Amino acid sequence: MKISDIGERELVTSMFKTGHIHGGDNDCIEISIGGKRLLASTDSVSSDTNIPIGATSAQIGKFLADINLSDIAAMAGNPIGMLSSFNLPGKTDSNFVLGLVEAIDKELNVFGAEYLGGDTKESRSMVLSGMIIGEQQEKLIRHRSDIRQGQVLCVTGDLGRAAAGYTFYKTGYRKKLGINLLMDFVPRIREAKIISENGGKFMTDLSDGVLESIYKAKRDFGIGFRLVQDEIPVNEQVKKAIQLSGAAENDLTLSFGGDYEILFTIDNDNYADFKTAMDSEKIHVSYIGDTWKGENMIFDGRSWKPIEGGGYQHFAPVPKIGSIS
Repeated sequence: MKISDIGERELVTSMFKTGHIHGGDNDCIEISIGGKRLLASTDSVSSDTNIPIGATSAQIGKFLADINLSDIAAMAGNPIGMLSSFNLPGKTDSNFVLGLVEAIDKELNVFGAEYLGGDTKESRSMVLSGMIIGEQQEKLIRHRSDIRQGQVLCVTGDLGRAAAGYTFYKTGYRKKLGINLLMDFVPRIREAKIISENGGKFMTDLSDGVLESIYKAKRDFGIGFRLVQDEIPVNEQVKKAIQLSGAAENDLTLSFGGDYEILFTIDNDNYADFKTAMDSEKIHVSYIGDTWKGENMIFDGRSWKPIEGGGYQHFAPVPKIGSIS
């Protein structure tokens, strides 16, 4: 059976069932090193699927660093360094490659990490991979398995930025802005550590969107989520993207993915102290629902509606945004 017939979700599930993968299904794997834990993850981009035409080497290099840094953030870790693997066509301009390296190094340095080098190979198309390592005290690392019933569901920042960027890019409306919205984001390294220190629990980054994240949690741990529509923070560009595409707001904010915000929970009895801490640290957090024993639901202002399925996954049809595909 082709993997395009089953999708990323079922493919990964079947891979774990082989018994040959020893890491957990979190954003990073953990290795005990003395009194701390080493965190490691890998992520990649390619000219075929992830890199819009017109993106500069600086944008691509920063994006590669950031999607890897985001995995460290999703477990409240401290990044240490990143290796890269460049698979490049021979016709690639050498200055373009140097631009990638400079951008990766510059972005890692922002977060106190180092660019450690890597490998280059010749390829028919450009595929760029990163392998990042970080560390954290065991007590401060956050896992998806920290999910429990009766927790408050929270998210950093706002949602729909990447989907709006994709809409702008595909329609040709302010194409450069579209590329910026797709590729330029801030990994939530600082925010995640402060959230963890103040009682954050279940934590994941929103590479694949809110709906895919809560679908996985329900499947893996049996915990359902209740979202409140009016509490979902919407990026300022979403309104224009809706006008251009005819899409529903939730298609852009909850389904598309690519925002790389942190979705997390806190215990209900910690809500007041946690909110005070976030306000003090000037961290933008929205409280968008809670966890419970039932199915995934959303309150639209009038009634609770069931949420069917998840969001974005690889090896599956690209999600449509209204008239945009």
